[in-house]
Amino acid sequence: MRSIREFIEMIERRHPLILDFLYKSYGENFSRKIKTYIDLLKRFGELFGYDSRVVLCRAPGRVNLMGRHIDYMGGHVNPIAVNFEIIAVIGRRNDDYVYLYNMDPCYSAKIFKIGDELPDSKIHNLEEWDKWTVKKFREKEGKYDWDDYVKGLIIYLQNYFMDDNGRFLKRIGGFNALIYGDIPPRRGLSSSSALVVAIALGLKKIYSLDIPLNEFIDIIGYSEWYRLTRGGTADHAAIILSKRGHVSHIGCLPTLIDEVDYAPFPKGYKIVIVDSGFKRPATDDAINYLRVTAASYRIGLLIVKSLYPQYSNKLKLLRDLNTRNLGVDLKKIYEILLRLPLKASRNDLRRMISEKYLEELESIFMNHREPAGGYKIRQNVLFGLAEEERAFIFPSLLKRNAVRKIIELINISHDGDRVVKFNKFGDKMKWDSSKLCSDQALIKYISLLSRGVFSEELELYMQPGGYERSIEPIDFICDQVRYNLGEYAGAQISGAGLGGNVLIFIREDKVNLLEKVLMESYYDKYGVKIDIIELSSSQGASIFD
Repeated sequence: MRSIREFIEMIERRHPLILDFLYKSYGENFSRKIKTYIDLLKRFGELFGYDSRVVLCRAPGRVNLMGRHIDYMGGHVNPIAVNFEIIAVIGRRNDDYVYLYNMDPCYSAKIFKIGDELPDSKIHNLEEWDKWTVKKFREKEGKYDWDDYVKGLIIYLQNYFMDDNGRFLKRIGGFNALIYGDIPPRRGLSSSSALVVAIALGLKKIYSLDIPLNEFIDIIGYSEWYRLTRGGTADHAAIILSKRGHVSHIGCLPTLIDEVDYAPFPKGYKIVIVDSGFKRPATDDAINYLRVTAASYRIGLLIVKSLYPQYSNKLKLLRDLNTRNLGVDLKKIYEILLRLPLKASRNDLRRMISEKYLEELESIFMNHREPAGGYKIRQNVLFGLAEEERAFIFPSLLKRNAVRKIIELINISHDGDRVVKFNKFGDKMKWDSSKLCSDQALIKYISLLSRGVFSEELELYMQPGGYERSIEPIDFICDQVRYNLGEYAGAQISGAGLGGNVLIFIREDKVNLLEKVLMESYYDKYGVKIDIIELSSSQGASIFD
């Protein structure tokens, strides 16, 4: 670690070490970031003294091109780090207090004592962490602020360094932190995950925390459950592991560091993020819906293990239900799907699932209310399996520069999330995801495959399934892109869903046309002025000490 004074001097004198850090982080345009770092360091010096010894940590935002809603069932993601980031200056304290400041005046300063936040005893697994964070949520009456991301990280990190008797194997002490960020909030760019990664990198350094990288990534990811999110660790893996100019291919649960693959981002194309203007409702019903769809993966897997005990040892997570792992053909996968219920109540599920899995089933039920119309098991599971296949083949498509197929799969992927369809005139049409996985549809696939008739349309990656996390305005944007830009762009919902943003993969020379199409049609339809951000690929997280 170096003092604030030393860091400023190194930057002003263009010391080779700091220039190397900046070049690796930002490429040839690193000079545009110099003023940001100097301003940040000077402000930290004013707050905590210029002799404070600190580390510099940066963590970019990210977008995921393929592999949505599947990281929490162990699937693959295909993200890039983007040109918006969090930068943190972090210095160690000699007490148990955390002082958090932000360069953005919208985020007020926060101070808390670590000992006041820790649980009374060791949390042994994710199920216990889930229950404890729900309890905290109720105690706090759902009132959270930006420092709660940091609290969750510290709690989960400290729990890692705690034995079964509640004794600390290593104590994480207090620290001072000053944050700068230019990641637009609520745009599906993982601004909160970038904040947590930046702080975690700093704590790992200043407290010499010895944690394998894959476990470190998983700790960071699950720490966000403190805020009652229930995502996986893919965002955090992407932020840490990304390389500029490349799409990362990352397996989850656990994060498979040694198997991460990289494929070049297609030249002449870019990613555009479009804000629908409709936020995901911060309601109990919305949270419950997200949990119900995620639970359907686990429930579906229990049904499969009950029906096919010969496969049970090979099925840890839904991602394991594939031809490669089971050693079966595609016809068998469709036969398995056909035996899953289109809809099922909790009592229906209790009758379907083997007695040996009933306790696990009841534990799944505990974190959400039963959906009024029943669990949409088959369409949810089909989406998960198909999305994992799309994510699995994505790197090979990138390496072959198969842009048209990439665009086609992006569109199919969104069809698995949509709730409504629009025609080219903007008129709403009925959409029923269940028809895409009806008995009739699956029996047709099985019959064709049994007769040796094969076409790409039968491939699992060509099936949308039905996860239904989109909203009408987002479906409208995606359909406008499909009708007006055709083979030049693909559009899909970005993030967890129920509102938010659209990710568009588009040829660079068509961005102006995209803006023109959406500016006119979307305002006329919803009275909302469209907001578009163009993204470029960036380097993953880094630290300089």
